[in-house]
Amino acid sequence: MTIPMSADHRRGVGRAGHLARVEARGVSSRLAVRSCAHPDTGPSSAARIVREVRDLYEALAAAPDLTPGPAIDEIFGCLVSLAIDPVASRDAAAVLADPSVTAILPELRRLCAEGEFELERSWARHVVEHPDPCGELARFPYHQNYRDLTRLEHHTVAGLTATPPQRVLFIGSGPLPLTSLLLADRHRCRVDNLDLAPEAARLGAALAHAVGSRGMTFHAGDVLDDPADLDPGDYDLVYLAALAGLDHEAKDRLLSHLGRRLRPGTLVLARSAHSLRGLLYPVLDPADLPGLDTLAVVHPFTDVVNSVVVARVTAS
Repeated sequence: MTIPMSADHRRGVGRAGHLARVEARGVSSRLAVRSCAHPDTGPSSAARIVREVRDLYEALAAAPDLTPGPAIDEIFGCLVSLAIDPVASRDAAAVLADPSVTAILPELRRLCAEGEFELERSWARHVVEHPDPCGELARFPYHQNYRDLTRLEHHTVAGLTATPPQRVLFIGSGPLPLTSLLLADRHRCRVDNLDLAPEAARLGAALAHAVGSRGMTFHAGDVLDDPADLDPGDYDLVYLAALAGLDHEAKDRLLSHLGRRLRPGTLVLARSAHSLRGLLYPVLDPADLPGLDTLAVVHPFTDVVNSVVVARVTAS
């Protein structure tokens, strides 16, 4: 269920008021993950967080588009800051169960997915055209976050298998495939990238070429269609991006398909979320992975946003 909006509202009528309420909560004029001040815990702290979530949602929904810029960057920065805030997370259960939050949650996650795609697309184009692509890529706002997350994932997988993965399939690699670059360059993996959006695959390939990364291929398509140029028996490890499947049913279809098509013993690493991070990404139930046995679940309490779920394909 989503909150209906008129066409005028979507084009920006009332946007100034929503942004003003967001700015009144302490948003500065720069992008910073911890730029927003969050309320102290107390009898009404959950209600204040709910209001903040709704204000941020309304500001995003009222924006004419989610192209990166000072206003959009600030709203997303404030939302990420709230999602990882350890004080606000104490009220996570009450906030996520609030009817006014559950009503907007699917649309909020969709807006987050759209905003993330726009941010990655903008930066991929910029990096590809820059005379120093490697240096410019390092300036991507969430570059360190991806490095930390990929390192966490690599060590989690290393603790579950005696042989480091050599062949990796990344489903939902996006226009800025930072994780795949790190897997290929730092961990010597051969990575095949798959994304539904042809533009994402094209930009990912152009970016990999620009920064001189080797050992990767890029494909446009749906893994549910069993792309002919990707053999499911080839892989030691399959990544499932957090935004691959934005609701429970879509995520379940993807995992069920992987459980049927991958060879037994293949590891599947699915990115998920926990606590208030569930505002940004779908939350995966590690006890309900069709055709897979869950081996490990890692919930970071750092600035890393995503949780990590690692499972093994069972024998059919």
